Amino acid sequence: MFMMTFLREFQSWYWDCAFDDAELQAAFDATDAGTTPDEFQRAFLVLLRSKDTVARGTALDFFDRAAATSRFGEANPFEPYRAEVLATAREMLRRPPRPGDDIAFEGADHASALLALKNDAGPEDAEAVLTVLRRRPDGELLCNALGAAGTALASSTTPDPRLVALIGEMAFDHSLDIDDRRDALSALRGATGAEATALLVRATGEDDYRFQQEAAWALSIGERFYDHRALLEDLDASWPDDERGFAAGEVRDALGPGPHSTYWQGVDPESPGLLRAHREMRAPTSRRAHRQAFRTMLYSGLVPMVAIALDHFCDDEGLTRFDLDVEALRPNVLALARHLLTLAPSAAKAAPETGTGAGHASALDVLALLAEPEDAMPLTVALRRRDVEALVRERALRAAQDCLDRWEEPEARVVAALEELIFDPSAAMDDRTLAVIALFDVPGPQVTAVLLRAAHSHVLPVQVEGALGLTYGHLIDQHRDLVRGLVASWPDGDDEPDRAWLVRQALRD
Repeated sequence: MFMMTFLREFQSWYWDCAFDDAELQAAFDATDAGTTPDEFQRAFLVLLRSKDTVARGTALDFFDRAAATSRFGEANPFEPYRAEVLATAREMLRRPPRPGDDIAFEGADHASALLALKNDAGPEDAEAVLTVLRRRPDGELLCNALGAAGTALASSTTPDPRLVALIGEMAFDHSLDIDDRRDALSALRGATGAEATALLVRATGEDDYRFQQEAAWALSIGERFYDHRALLEDLDASWPDDERGFAAGEVRDALGPGPHSTYWQGVDPESPGLLRAHREMRAPTSRRAHRQAFRTMLYSGLVPMVAIALDHFCDDEGLTRFDLDVEALRPNVLALARHLLTLAPSAAKAAPETGTGAGHASALDVLALLAEPEDAMPLTVALRRRDVEALVRERALRAAQDCLDRWEEPEARVVAALEELIFDPSAAMDDRTLAVIALFDVPGPQVTAVLLRAAHSHVLPVQVEGALGLTYGHLIDQHRDLVRGLVASWPDGDDEPDRAWLVRQALRD
């Protein structure tokens, strides 16, 4: 397991740890030998909950190391204590920085605290970050402070103007290293407001190409893109190929066309007006033009064009690629999706790369996002059809899962249709297991009864998913013994069923 290995090899980011306190030293030594999450958790909590600054800073460093390692797919063993970690970090920042000595540099406690906050800093942390930055730190402390500042600004509806101004001052301070100036500028990437935008526009006039590119990247994100497209095009054309960094690539991607569609690749509008509308949707020139192009496609009356518009509505890289406000469009989008589902499935020749039913697939994706309980009938009809393409069935299942997760009460007709599919021996196994998964973490006795029936199925993949569904929080205490018995009956080693490991892990947790 990567996690345990990496944690054993880790010591700290900033601290030379040697404790006079026997309990703290024993806890720190235990991190060299731990083999299970429980062992690391015990040592971690001793360090985190101590009054010793070095111990607490070390614990925060371990939390960050584990969080970074979790990118490889293993759970962070310290995640259950995130709230306590953040509270400790904030408490440390309220104190003056620890003086430098042979254990750590000056302000190492603040460096560890800011690192712990880098992904969770909010508006309430702006004051503490501002205090650190006003001291004009350098090295790791500066890097971590700017990282936390960027997160705090991005999570603020109204960014702290003092923090924006100070970061802007640092970004244009030519006495600082250019890398530090770029880091300062990057902290403004997610900050809203005219002040941050003005600083970013100003930064595009600096001589350093990478500094320009950092600013341009920020201007290419969200609604700023619409107001600054012409500037971005000029900048993109001016950068030499050998001076283009990652940020320049992001700018070029923003300027380039977005997705054609989800299910209608290769299908282009035949009329000039619709062709222009489609091109505008993919590479918008303004908010108004983007919205109007979408409406032109949506109200065209042609199933492929309507469906392409629905695809753009559902795709994160489509209509909302630059944070366009689409709230007013939702009712008509849902109405047209409902209408498409009343029509016969689109022919295979209409969408050659997808096949029969592309229009229904587009409409079902809208239901996944917007459907109300009153849409249970068309969703049920889609689930019960056995003559549809695999893609359409899969989209119907995903829509059912999203709707059941979103609705306050599970809709009985949808649950019944899923149950029929789960136990239909003529259905594809992937569809049957997806139907079970759609019921995970959905409350109600009807759903629990279906999961229990699945767990008792003689079809092993269905049984595994049924057992996994019973491990969710509201069911596990009542059905733990049943699930344990099922797990004990399953083959292991190379013959272990797919996803059985998830059930075993849920029992351990």
